[in-house]
Amino acid sequence: MGEVFARHKRLMPGDTFTIDWVPGSGTVISVKGQPQGEPFKEPEFFNALLRIWVGKSPADHLLKDALLGTR
Repeated sequence: MGEVFARHKRLMPGDTFTIDWVPGSGTVISVKGQPQGEPFKEPEFFNALLRIWVGKSPADHLLKDALLGTR
């Protein structure tokens, strides 16, 4: 995952960064629609990533509200 952030230090307006759980594959991280590396198989990894942004104590409350459409 560190490699993904090292290659894509900055996203421009309109660029996308997605983290998807794909049953049977695992966590797929894509930048600008392109999968980055192999899926992470463990469901705990996906859950931990979600908690960073939308968990009980998110890294950024404003971002959480924006992601969930509550603000």
